[in-house]
Amino acid sequence: MAYKLFVDKNEAFECEVAVKNASLKNSIARLVVESEDGPSFIFKGLIQGDKCVIPIKRLKGLLDENARGKMHLEMIVEDTYFRPWESNFIVEEHTSVKVRVNENKSVSNKPSVKLKNIKIREPKRIIKEEKTIHLPLKEISIICERFGIGKKNIIKRKFDFAFIIKEYLKANPEYNKHTKKILSEIINFLK
Repeated sequence: MAYKLFVDKNEAFECEVAVKNASLKNSIARLVVESEDGPSFIFKGLIQGDKCVIPIKRLKGLLDENARGKMHLEMIVEDTYFRPWESNFIVEEHTSVKVRVNENKSVSNKPSVKLKNIKIREPKRIIKEEKTIHLPLKEISIICERFGIGKKNIIKRKFDFAFIIKEYLKANPEYNKHTKKILSEIINFLK
């Protein structure tokens, strides 16, 4: 019979230890878990009196459910190595929830509509929708401010302003056809 390890539960491996002609004081105990096609783990434990307790943390994310392999107990008592126990193991879920739903579909007495022979025609007249365009007025005003251009001195610095607009439109050609609108509204955004 295989020892069960759990992916979703902390547990403790416990056993009683009987030693002849030696003392268990300062002894070392550990459990070695070697999976067939995955990683191996070592869990360290304590020996108290004649009892050995080795905590095993949950293995979620470390081993998959139904993983198999071999495990064994290793002990070192007064500088002597012992392997007193070994077993096969299988990994399981301690807690599982399985749901089976039985749907009771009832027949409705409400009226229903079914469509047949659906055809899609193109409209005879295509109506053009006007798109709302968001002009980069705030962005251009920020650039002008960096160069010291504002409402009060835009006339004096018209060549610098024209250069900024020209360079901006060169870098953003999608706004070229909106140049007049940009020029007429940019004064409202300047400080």
